[in-house]
Amino acid sequence: MSRQDRLHADLDRGFEALERGDIEEAEAALARCNRIDRKHADVVTLGAAVADARGDADVALERYSALAELQPDNPMPRICIARIQLRDVGDPDAALDTLDAAFDFIDEEPDLIEAILIRTEALIAIEDLENARAAIGELSTSVIEDAELALDLGELALAAEDPLLAARWAEAAQRDAEHRADALHLLGRVHEASGDRAAMIEAWQQVRTLDAERPARVSISDDELERIASEALAELPDTARAKLEHVPILIDGAPSQELVADGLDPRTLGVIDGPTLAEPDAVGSPTHIRLFKKNLEAIAIDLDHLAAEVRITVLHETAHYFGLEEDDLEKLGLD
Repeated sequence: MSRQDRLHADLDRGFEALERGDIEEAEAALARCNRIDRKHADVVTLGAAVADARGDADVALERYSALAELQPDNPMPRICIARIQLRDVGDPDAALDTLDAAFDFIDEEPDLIEAILIRTEALIAIEDLENARAAIGELSTSVIEDAELALDLGELALAAEDPLLAARWAEAAQRDAEHRADALHLLGRVHEASGDRAAMIEAWQQVRTLDAERPARVSISDDELERIASEALAELPDTARAKLEHVPILIDGAPSQELVADGLDPRTLGVIDGPTLAEPDAVGSPTHIRLFKKNLEAIAIDLDHLAAEVRITVLHETAHYFGLEEDDLEKLGLD
């Protein structure tokens, strides 16, 4: 086998490994390719993709930039650079500038869709909602069969305050049974934004039913959940803990049908129930913090992530008890 044949065989192995999520195998293939021809455009592409998959934003940016120089008419590296600038570096203005240089060369629909997604997300990040709506509106007549992509489009349309377009993408995603619960949840939030409370509750009741049948990736005992919640409360100052002395933490599986009928999001992680310090004269049942165990388990990647979500949910709800609003919680990193 010639050197070029070995190169192309290892390139194929590297890209196939990335598709399987086997980064170590892809890195091994990349190392062999680099020994043959590290300046070959496909080798640079593989190197960029490996760094990207590994989460090494600096190396990925360097390699995608090198690829953009090697292939100035190829929009792919610029689209990837813009994505990293936006999501990893946190520089939406740089991402928009990079995309401006890519659009002239885009002639494939998948590249166009990804570029518009990134552009819309960047415009939302700089709070230019008018242009964000215009950007995502370019896809309003597209036929999207990928349910995950339809959900992404719906989320961006909702964030850009275009509920009609968001509803369209949510309804398109519903056709995929695997993603129906997510699509209905998005549709409920669209109805919430539009002020249609009855339609919101109807969609969310369906979400509650579908979610009950979905197995969790991670599970935790009630005792362990209580331990983590208690540790979160222990982080608070003595004066705050004293005010929470008669505010117990209760554990439920998920919001009840009655709570959802009252307008509670069925995927809520926790809620403060009863009067808060901001309304001391309110009449009602004693105040308590309610954690929804199945919802916490459903969003967790692993046990560490689950513990972190329990902690932030407890602190979030105690902050509500002390009268903080959502904007205050966002500033504290408790949104």
